[in-house]
Amino acid sequence: MHRKWLVNRTNQDFLEYLARKTSVSAAFVQILVNRGLKDPDSIKAFLNPSIEDLNDPFLMPDMKIAVERIKTAVGKGETVFVHGDYDADGITSTALLVSVLRELGLKTHYYIPNRLSEGYGLNMPGIQKAKQCGAGLVITVDCGISSEKEVSEANSLGIDVIITDHHEPPQKLPPALAVINPHRTDPTYHFKHLAGVGVVYKLAQA
Repeated sequence: MHRKWLVNRTNQDFLEYLARKTSVSAAFVQILVNRGLKDPDSIKAFLNPSIEDLNDPFLMPDMKIAVERIKTAVGKGETVFVHGDYDADGITSTALLVSVLRELGLKTHYYIPNRLSEGYGLNMPGIQKAKQCGAGLVITVDCGISSEKEVSEANSLGIDVIITDHHEPPQKLPPALAVINPHRTDPTYHFKHLAGVGVVYKLAQA
């Protein structure tokens, strides 16, 4: 079956005006307008983004709690344990957070489960490793949003847990100290399409 693309057309004079103001072609401006960018300033901001244009990370639920807990860990010289995941998102999330925490002077261990023998997510072996290395804080990346049992186990061992994840949360969140997830049902952060490493970046930005 042959199909034809139909472009949502805009007034040509308006397109040419935007093209002149932004120094891009009218055809490209048409695409941007169709994506909701309808004035020169918004188009320029989209094409030339800066860190000042990023959304405030503290719009995410529990971000302030997470940041204050990390500050406490820095002040007390605690050990922090980062529990990652084995896919590309989980590995880059782990690398980013470990780098940031070590830059803050924290003794930081990390753990990436074996894909075949352990599967996805925060697991009991990871919690035990956190305990063995003397961690007072576990931070999950790209996982943990459905790990109620594992978080409860960490809590029973005196370990605080901060969850950073981008997967759809269950109706009942795990009993973590902080749950940073753009898909939470109580969001004040309007952009829900972050990868796990994007969520970690927002924590690093905060």
